[in-house]
Amino acid sequence: MSEPTTTTGIDWEARARTAEARVEELAAERARLWDELHQLRAKERQIDHYQERAEYMEGTASWKLTWPLREVKRLYVKARRLLEY
Repeated sequence: MSEPTTTTGIDWEARARTAEARVEELAAERARLWDELHQLRAKERQIDHYQERAEYMEGTASWKLTWPLREVKRLYVKARRLLEY
C-alpha cells in the first residue's frame, strides 16, 4: 500500500483534534448537567422536608386548639383593611 499523502495526514490530524475538542466540550456539559441534577435533587429533598414539618405542625393539638384565635385574627385584619379603604 502507498503511504498517505501529506494532505490526508493533515486531514486526519485536524479531524482528530476536532473530535478531541468535541469530547472535551461534551464532558464539560455532562459535568455541568450532573451538578445541576444534584442541586435539583437537594432542593426537592429540602421541599419534602419542610412539607413534612408543616404537616406535622398542623397535626399537633396546639395547632388545632389555636385555630379559632388564628381565624379571629384573620377576620380582624381583613375587616381593618376594608375599613381603611
